[in-house]
Amino acid sequence: MEHKLDQQTLSQILSVTEQLIKEMGCQQTTLQMIMDRTGLSKGAIYHYVKSKDELFGKILESYMTAVNHQFHEAVKQSVDSDIRPAIQAIVSSMAERGVSNSIFIYLLSQQHKPNIAAILKELRRSLMELTETWIMIGQEHGAIPAHVDVKVFASMFVTLSYGLRVSQMIADDQYTPQMQDIFRFMVTAFQK
Repeated sequence: MEHKLDQQTLSQILSVTEQLIKEMGCQQTTLQMIMDRTGLSKGAIYHYVKSKDELFGKILESYMTAVNHQFHEAVKQSVDSDIRPAIQAIVSSMAERGVSNSIFIYLLSQQHKPNIAAILKELRRSLMELTETWIMIGQEHGAIPAHVDVKVFASMFVTLSYGLRVSQMIADDQYTPQMQDIFRFMVTAFQK
């Protein structure tokens, strides 16, 4: 049976994979387990991804897409150009523990493999692009000073978010308040 490339099937594959990672961890999650739970053949899954690692990268991409959607929805609902709720949407999503952090750490541990290095590079490029957009919107709304160098600020933000992901994996506390304070500090530092 031939499977069409459709969003519903891809969403099913991603959802099942996320659940398996929650249950088993990244290392122990296998393509066979994904096939068993989805009822899809290996060939059908390979229509969407070339490997388990690429599938993990797609989960992180879908996570970034969801965060971006939350940000833009919060901007649309902002009152008097106050985009603090939009910034809070980003910060809150970063504070969540879970599958995305596990995948990120797993992929980092495998970065010596060329295919995984390429996945990580593309994920960083995408996150930088999203972050730059968020910063420019913040500048348009006056939440971030107009003179702030978007690329430098985005790079700092991405670097910080990566560090906080790693910290979150090994620490027992939530870092939402810390992230908010750090973001305010970064904006304040750029105001001078």
